[in-house]
Amino acid sequence: MLFKRDESFRFTFENPVKATFKVLRLNQLNNDLKEGSALIIDLSPNGLRLSSSLDLPINEKNIVLMISFVLNAQPLSIMAEPIWKKRTSATSFSYGLVGVNDEETKSMIITELKEYTKKKQHS
Repeated sequence: MLFKRDESFRFTFENPVKATFKVLRLNQLNNDLKEGSALIIDLSPNGLRLSSSLDLPINEKNIVLMISFVLNAQPLSIMAEPIWKKRTSATSFSYGLVGVNDEETKSMIITELKEYTKKKQHS
């Protein structure tokens, strides 16, 4: 199991952020599945860790998720590929995902995380 910890920063939320996700692609097939709910535990421009009650088939090839959430009243959607899964309780799983985003999305994530930390420091 590889971990990429040499990135610029990773922000861990004191209170996880509510999110929804959809499986966009599974085994080279485009999917139109219902949305699942999740909590974002931490976030960086290059990926995130989330928790969900759904047991996703991450061992399948080419699974891509679209994760949507709101940070600082700004809706964000990021595409990511799961790289690891861990059962955290009888009804919950934790997932590590690497982003497959463009530079504009990465820049928006950085901007919104900076704004989020400023707001938290002043509250």
